[in-house]
Amino acid sequence: MKPFNKTLFASLTLIALLAAACGSFGPPPECAEGLGGTADEALFAQYFTSMELVSAASGQPGGPAENGTAFPAGEPLAVNVSAVAEVSVRFCVQGFYDGGVIADDLTADMVPGDNQVHLDAFDTAASYVVRVIVDGVLVKNLPFTMQ
Repeated sequence: MKPFNKTLFASLTLIALLAAACGSFGPPPECAEGLGGTADEALFAQYFTSMELVSAASGQPGGPAENGTAFPAGEPLAVNVSAVAEVSVRFCVQGFYDGGVIADDLTADMVPGDNQVHLDAFDTAASYVVRVIVDGVLVKNLPFTMQ
């Protein structure tokens, strides 16, 4: 192989490796492509009468905070849901100020009546938002802060 061909081959290999590595450093993950920040209240009303973020241990809502409600760091959280119809619901928790990094992501099937969905514990003092998604459509935002 001629020196020029070796250099060309090495350069192309290096470029391919760098391109592959850079692909993993893209934008932060989203709960859903093009989800947007405004909830569809009509779709929410079609499936639910109420939805509230609470302490999983006490069942009580958090205290008031700049971003929604506040809970002590490490407090186990749950979402109380009053559903009027069967529906599969995605609960995607994102950091508020860290570029939208997904902190928890789960899907649960709701039945008519009262339901409770348990979220992961959040030990880091930070602000988050639970994005509630039905059929790829945002129906509710539940912002909260761990203190």
